Amino acid sequence: MRISLMTLVLCFSSIAFGQEEKELSKMDKFVSNVGEIVRFEDFNLPDIVAYNEKVTNKIRVIVTGKEKGYFFILQKKDKYDTKTAAIAEDDLSDVISALNNLIEKSKNEKDGPDYLENKFKTEDGFQIGYAKSNSITWFITLESYGKSTILFDGYDGLLSGFTDAQSKIETLKQ
Repeated sequence: MRISLMTLVLCFSSIAFGQEEKELSKMDKFVSNVGEIVRFEDFNLPDIVAYNEKVTNKIRVIVTGKEKGYFFILQKKDKYDTKTAAIAEDDLSDVISALNNLIEKSKNEKDGPDYLENKFKTEDGFQIGYAKSNSITWFITLESYGKSTILFDGYDGLLSGFTDAQSKIETLKQ
């Protein structure tokens, strides 16, 4: 009896403590204030066209108490769910800077390995970059888990989508 009770306690503790807790995104942290009214405002932007799909995007303004946060939301609708990335305003300028850097690097990719991948990743798991085998393919990955990678023919649509988002945030702040 004592051994089975001890075994039960050990099994329960390993189950309870063995599970990983998912890290909250910057947007989740921003809206997690308890006891305050939270207001969401969405401002739609033109879709970003990928290979065989469209990425819908918008600026989401979140007001909680006296704080105001701006997020660039990108969404990919699947058959059963929607994959979403929420890029905080302070990360957006880093993503644009990284994208410009990646564009310059991609222009210099002539010869080299049979496969090459060059990317930038935010704290929240959003990724942007390119892969090269025979030709260069651009991609974004909206979420760390699941099928959320979207492929692009070139970088023009990505660059204009991200710079339009940054401009919209600046306009909304005025």
